[in-house]
Amino acid sequence: MKQTMARAVLMSAAMWTAAMGSVAMSPSAADAQRAGRLGSVPRDVALEVTRLFNAPSTRRVRGDFTLAAADTLRGDLAVLNGNARLAGVVYGDVVVLNGDVFLQDGARLEKSLTVLGGTFEAPDRPNVVGDIRVWSSRYRYREDADTLIAETDFFARWSRWVRDDRENGAESQLFVTTAHTYNRVEGLPILVGPRFRLRAEDTRVRAEVFGIFRTGDGIEWKRENLGHQALLELRQGNRAGVAVGGKLFDVVDAMEQWQLTDTEVGLNSFLFTRDYRDYWQRHGGEGYVALFAGRASELRASYGEERWSARRARDPWTLFNSDLAWRLNPTADEGVLKRFTLSAVFDTRTSSQRPRSGWFLRGEFERGTGTYDTMGELTPGVRPLPTGTTPIPLNEGVTYSRAFFDLRRYNRLGPNAQLNLRAVFGGWVNGDPLPVQRRLSVSGIDALPGFDFRRMTGTSDVGTCATGSEEMYASLGRPAQCERMALLQAEWKGDFRLNLFGDDSDYGDRRWGLGRVRADGAWVVFANTGRGWLIDRPSPSSVPNPDLGALAFDKNRVPGFDTWRTDIGGGFDFGDFGVYIAQAVSQSGLSPNVYVRLSRRF
Repeated sequence: MKQTMARAVLMSAAMWTAAMGSVAMSPSAADAQRAGRLGSVPRDVALEVTRLFNAPSTRRVRGDFTLAAADTLRGDLAVLNGNARLAGVVYGDVVVLNGDVFLQDGARLEKSLTVLGGTFEAPDRPNVVGDIRVWSSRYRYREDADTLIAETDFFARWSRWVRDDRENGAESQLFVTTAHTYNRVEGLPILVGPRFRLRAEDTRVRAEVFGIFRTGDGIEWKRENLGHQALLELRQGNRAGVAVGGKLFDVVDAMEQWQLTDTEVGLNSFLFTRDYRDYWQRHGGEGYVALFAGRASELRASYGEERWSARRARDPWTLFNSDLAWRLNPTADEGVLKRFTLSAVFDTRTSSQRPRSGWFLRGEFERGTGTYDTMGELTPGVRPLPTGTTPIPLNEGVTYSRAFFDLRRYNRLGPNAQLNLRAVFGGWVNGDPLPVQRRLSVSGIDALPGFDFRRMTGTSDVGTCATGSEEMYASLGRPAQCERMALLQAEWKGDFRLNLFGDDSDYGDRRWGLGRVRADGAWVVFANTGRGWLIDRPSPSSVPNPDLGALAFDKNRVPGFDTWRTDIGGGFDFGDFGVYIAQAVSQSGLSPNVYVRLSRRF
């Protein structure tokens, strides 16, 4: 009973901290001029200033900035970790992050001014056309290449101690925060430790050491609940450059992270006892070198050695459906492997949060070599191994190669319409069969929402590559078993407006409203098609498995489109959440699925 109460208090504290970011009210310009708001920065404000900072048209300044009385700035201005002294004219929005603003006599701002983590000083009647918003709380962020990412996740930082030395660009932080997301293996993983950052012109150094405490079995100090992660990185360059670093880790990692976001997985686990990922333990280290350019484009190569271990599902506390049993966590392959990974990201989207046009390309090649101690169990015939022993000992060396690609194109057809396309494909390239941890599936609301998550249909399921019976598959935890997969998605989006009580002449760019409540909205019509399959190999077993006929294909062949699963659907996208309905069309007898997303479909 005490452990249950402790878990409830722990989760309530995390949720209360996250919710506090949305209660700050907007005072008048005069009030903002005299004193900054108390409390944390609201989530929508943090995302808004982050989008403005990352926009290609914004003039970005790191450190102090001065605009003379005779100078004029035509576009938006964003100042990070520095003070802004403005005496001229700015025709765009002005954002100052973790710095003070001094507005001198004669200065004019044609749009709004937002200050996070600083103060605002100005004459009695500042010449600012738009809103003046000031928060004394610091703007919390992390950097990916030259892109800022606001730290606003639902399971985010609880508290931290920060010390700045603005003279030499150093910052040290003591974190008490949470790792990735709530899940059935770790519960709520908590990170505690210091982070140090140093910046000198275009050179940045980052070091961090975190201890990990997992709460899945209650607040008990034992080896299964402990872990660590450490990082040291040197980054040279501003808009483009090179980064070199190394990591040490003892972490629980998730399989198939390309489906759903951390927030969606965590909320489903915490609220409804439904975890849509599987997990395994990684203990080791790696080094990496990366080339980055632009807002989010990067080429990275890494090499390391790590021990893989299986993890069991535990019984973490949930808000609803606590009487339901958690889905078993599939047994993973265990052993020591060396991994070489080459990954790349290319991003030309207008916005990572609300893209209207552009490309997003992400690819990864992985080569692993090592030795398994034991291997996880899959359904019959999926992996050509000797029968009769579970788990299966394998002391010989193993070598595999795997690739994964996620390609997206956003097309703006007009002021209020989009046609967006996505292709995801990957899996085995050569060598031995893929480990359980690196296998794939095409199942769930992110891929084919018209079909239930990893639910077998027939004795050979093309979504998960499961064979045999539904009961046997469920007893293994419903693992993703495919060695290759392909998924094609298309969506047509259009803005919509709803105004039941009044004039819509003041809508501007806002797309829906109900009385005084308004926000961005779009209707969506979509179609998805895809499947997974296995590589046809000779089996050491003398008894062939008839269920593999629809699943195993030659390594140079792609299954015919008539065997792919297809669904269609539609719904409404409100940016931070969407409501949709999807119906399977490639298979009859299945009911439509209604579901909610806490992010855009892709």
